Amino acid sequence: MDTAISNSVTDELGVIYLAQNLTEGPPEPEETEELQLRKLPLKEALQMVYSGEITDSLSIMGLMMADKK
Repeated sequence: MDTAISNSVTDELGVIYLAQNLTEGPPEPEETEELQLRKLPLKEALQMVYSGEITDSLSIMGLMMADKK
């Protein structure tokens, strides 16, 4: 799914993919990245959206798309 990050301020696009059947490998973050991995059921992640714990718009759209699959 392609999505506009902002309709008026920038022409930046976000792309959301639903990846399935992946194999976990070692993380390879860039020097400036600080990644935190947290695995949880989709229903729990959706509850975090509805409670305001997850506020990133691309993450919210991706979780809602995954729930509809």
